[in-house]
Amino acid sequence: MNKTEIFEQLKALSAAHAAEQPLPSIWTHEIGKPLIGQIKGFSNFQHSRYGLQDTVIVELESGEWVSAILTDYLVEGMQRQNAKINDFVLIELLGKDLSRSGNAFNKFSLQVVKI
Repeated sequence: MNKTEIFEQLKALSAAHAAEQPLPSIWTHEIGKPLIGQIKGFSNFQHSRYGLQDTVIVELESGEWVSAILTDYLVEGMQRQNAKINDFVLIELLGKDLSRSGNAFNKFSLQVVKI
C-alpha cells in the first residue's frame, strides 16, 4: 500500500467516525430554556481567559448533540450524582445570585437520572 492509499484510507475512516459522532453545537444557558438529554461524553478545553473549562456533551430529544460548559457547581454536582455516559441530565439556569462576598454568579439546578 502506498502513501496516497494510506491517506485515503485514513480519511475514509475519519469521515465514518464523524458521521457516527456529530460535532455538537454550543448550549447557551438561558432562563426558561433548560438542557435536557442523554449524556454522550465529557470533555474539556483550554480557554484563553478562564483556563481549563470542563464540558458535558448531551444528546437532546431531537437527536441534536450539544456541548455545555460546566461551572464548578455543575462539575461538583455531576461528581456527587456520579454522572456517567448514557445517564440523563437536566441543567437549568435559575438566574443570578450573590455570594456571601457580594459577587454575582449564575445559579443552576442539576438533576442526573441514572439508567
